[in-house]
Amino acid sequence: MPTTSNPQSQASKITAPVISRALAIRIFISFAAGYFISYALRSVNAALAPLLAADLNLSAGDLGWLSSAFFLSFTAMQIPLGICLDRYGARRTESCLLLIAAVGALVISLGHSLWMVSFGRMLIGLGVAACLMAPYSYFRRSFAANRQAQLAMWMLIAGTSGALLATQPALILAQWIGWRQFFVFAAVVLLIAATSVFLWTGDHDRQTATQIASNPPVSFLSLLTDPLMLRVIPTTIFFSGGFAALQSLWAGPWLTQVLKMTPAQAGEHLFYFNAALLVSYIAMSLISPRLEKRGISLARQSLIAFVWFPLCLGTMLFWQTTEAWVMWLVLAPGVPAVILMQTQTALVFPRHLAGRVLTTFNLVMFGGAFCIQWGIGLLADLFAALKFNPQSALTLAFACLVVLQLSSLAWFLMRRNAATAIQHST
Repeated sequence: MPTTSNPQSQASKITAPVISRALAIRIFISFAAGYFISYALRSVNAALAPLLAADLNLSAGDLGWLSSAFFLSFTAMQIPLGICLDRYGARRTESCLLLIAAVGALVISLGHSLWMVSFGRMLIGLGVAACLMAPYSYFRRSFAANRQAQLAMWMLIAGTSGALLATQPALILAQWIGWRQFFVFAAVVLLIAATSVFLWTGDHDRQTATQIASNPPVSFLSLLTDPLMLRVIPTTIFFSGGFAALQSLWAGPWLTQVLKMTPAQAGEHLFYFNAALLVSYIAMSLISPRLEKRGISLARQSLIAFVWFPLCLGTMLFWQTTEAWVMWLVLAPGVPAVILMQTQTALVFPRHLAGRVLTTFNLVMFGGAFCIQWGIGLLADLFAALKFNPQSALTLAFACLVVLQLSSLAWFLMRRNAATAIQHST
């Protein structure tokens, strides 16, 4: 196994700095606020899609591109982001990037064409690229290993709360003040988040990084080709990335085009879906440690979720009455276990590589989200051009995702004998 993932390396033995409980809470709240607004902006197009499509005259492919533009810049930022987190620390990196996101929100508010609004969304994607990786790398260096999964779940709770805000509440606000003014408001909130991260988090992660500065650098390519990474890349793309693509856009059109709901009804049901996700993350933060004590490892929990996802999505393909929206609630409990694969991966590698490992994983995940989100739109347009109605076209596009998820699951199981820590736990 490559030295990058050797848990016995010198760097992995460096102890985390001691942080008081009060300071830990302040650090967490600051980072959680940034992730809250970033997740809201990632997901808001699912609720605002009817307003944007009507005002800017967008097709399904245009909507797919507009939302996936976020993931394009977000993904492209991951390689330099990992270097910046390891070199400059989470506080400086995230607070500076959030300022760029604020500019992006203002650009969207002024946009009157697909390409200008897309540019603004790219700036937002770039600007919020550190909102989860910065706290994850900070936590990896500054808190004990046995706290990592729970901290990760708490961050996801904060993010899902933002996604909850991005459904019916966001649609109501955008209908009241206009979607352009909505993004002006978002810019102000991003400025506040940048200020809180800069002033309240401190540089405790840089104290650890300083101790291990003499370690040789590790390239992105060597991390990407590590046996552990090679095993989890397909599931990361089609499960984690696929979920991001659905939550941040295509869940909305599925409810309106396939289940024939009005935009208001879809926004309401998206709210319920994200509420179910929030409850799932809270439950997972409490249940997962107990499952581990009973011998059900984090990796095995993720494997169960890998089976659960295509079962739920496959059911959606055939059950298309109005009541079928409940399948999104049924899908929700599997999401936390899928996302936990990222935390498991980071724990295998030395602490000083936390930034690069996490951002490499994120690059794969959101690169996949970009391709899947845009790809579903393009496939839907293709099937529509082949004379399928909008309902059937989107159904067939979703069916392609299910096939790819099953294929990635088969790859994950075939790589069971790879010499990785996660393999031994499954």
